[in-house]
Amino acid sequence: MRPGVRARWSLVAAGVLVAAGVLLVALAGSLLGGGPALPVAAWCAGGSVLAGVVAAEVPPLRRASAAVLAGGAVVAAVGLAAALGLVTALLVLGRLPVGAERGLGTPLVVGTAVAAALARPLARRAAHAARAALHGTRRSPDELLAAVADPASDSAEGGDGEGDDEDLLRRLAESLRREHRLARVEIWSPAPGGDDVLHRTLAVPAGDEPGPRPLDKAELALLARAGVGGPGWLRLWLPRLLEGRGPDVQLRFAPAVHGGRVLALLVVERTGDADALTGADERALGEVARRLAIVLRNRALDEALTDTLADLRRANAELQASRARLVSTADAERRRIERDLHDGAQQHLVAIAVGLRLVRDTAESAGNTADVELLDELDRGVRESISALRDLAHGIYPPLLRDAGLPDALRAAAARSPLAVHVRAGDVGRHPEPVEAAVYFCCLEALQNAAKHAPGSEVEIDVDRRDGHLVVEVGDTGPGFTGAPTGAGLQNMADRLGAVGGSVRWTSTPGVGTTVTATVPVERR
Repeated sequence: MRPGVRARWSLVAAGVLVAAGVLLVALAGSLLGGGPALPVAAWCAGGSVLAGVVAAEVPPLRRASAAVLAGGAVVAAVGLAAALGLVTALLVLGRLPVGAERGLGTPLVVGTAVAAALARPLARRAAHAARAALHGTRRSPDELLAAVADPASDSAEGGDGEGDDEDLLRRLAESLRREHRLARVEIWSPAPGGDDVLHRTLAVPAGDEPGPRPLDKAELALLARAGVGGPGWLRLWLPRLLEGRGPDVQLRFAPAVHGGRVLALLVVERTGDADALTGADERALGEVARRLAIVLRNRALDEALTDTLADLRRANAELQASRARLVSTADAERRRIERDLHDGAQQHLVAIAVGLRLVRDTAESAGNTADVELLDELDRGVRESISALRDLAHGIYPPLLRDAGLPDALRAAAARSPLAVHVRAGDVGRHPEPVEAAVYFCCLEALQNAAKHAPGSEVEIDVDRRDGHLVVEVGDTGPGFTGAPTGAGLQNMADRLGAVGGSVRWTSTPGVGTTVTATVPVERR
């Protein structure tokens, strides 16, 4: 069965189980003259099944189908236990309740249901308390590791809140010693440098003896296959770990192994006159070591992920800075070319036009009609060249954008476009020059694309500020397109806006038109 189908059936089954629990309690209660009325119970049961069917179509609930099914099973089990309790009460009574006895039916149903629901948690707590009284074990290995691995527990236990590996191991050693009534706990782990040997990182309580030699790769290979062991194994394979320890000390060790690699080593001691270490203690120590290996591996993965994310953020910042430098350099070059055209070629053409006008006036005074017509023709050509050069300079970098702002510059660009362009601009204010330039040239690129691919269409440019963003939409009434847009111009738009932290989006519907939306985060200036 596919996982999706299994999840759906699990949710439906959970609804059926809840319905069964409700009906069992209602049927048993009805025999005692109490509990919910059968029609009400039937409605509740039907609602539970319907809720399961509806939940099967909700993806988040399907992902939690295992937990929902377990909850439904608990409700059914509680209902069955309550029903059995009520039937037992009826059997003890030996007959159906009559007269005033029927008034006790509902309290008996409620009490039996509450008792059935609380039976398991109370039994678990009672067993937990019994173990604590007899053996001093208050938490399971999972609970112990969950407590010491939580950085938030630092503050509760007097830690500094950093939650690093050294704090984790210290809290673990202290908790192990306290929970299992140990005389001493040692933890061996890699040095901060990350070498392939284990050093005795800490001992609780700390002793005055010099630190032993680290465990090398060959010794770790032995420990990786050892599991939980005691003095006998150490005398045979690793006798130096017994050096400096009393002859009557009770000692156990457990390596924390993950993927065939020993990530840490736990060594625990009890004095000879204390309670003997039992098989249950060894199993608990092995489970703690296994869980510790998972925690340490997860922390190493978290560190690697954090470093990778930091590298990605740094690379992204460098990339954005590089794009900003490229766009800034290109804009500066545009401004230089615009000034050179304005102050150089355009002024020369104006001077030529003035000279032609003087020559034309002289020829007209002399009555030379042919020369006057020729000079008029040359004058018109020079003036057209000046106009074309001015348009070219403004297209390279319009002074109006720098002097008046984005809306006026877009209106001027719309007037020069071969299409019917309408500009709607609210009170967007002024913004940094790189932002205005990026948005302006993005709009120019969109107008050029519309003129090329949607000739004769109408174009609307909408400029507005929304939620701290400058938003410009360029929409045409052309034929539109399907698929993803391509082309160097579109990539240039994305690069320009990306350099100032913005983005560009294209939406198009065949037969309706295309809309280009540029969005840049800005502050009011």
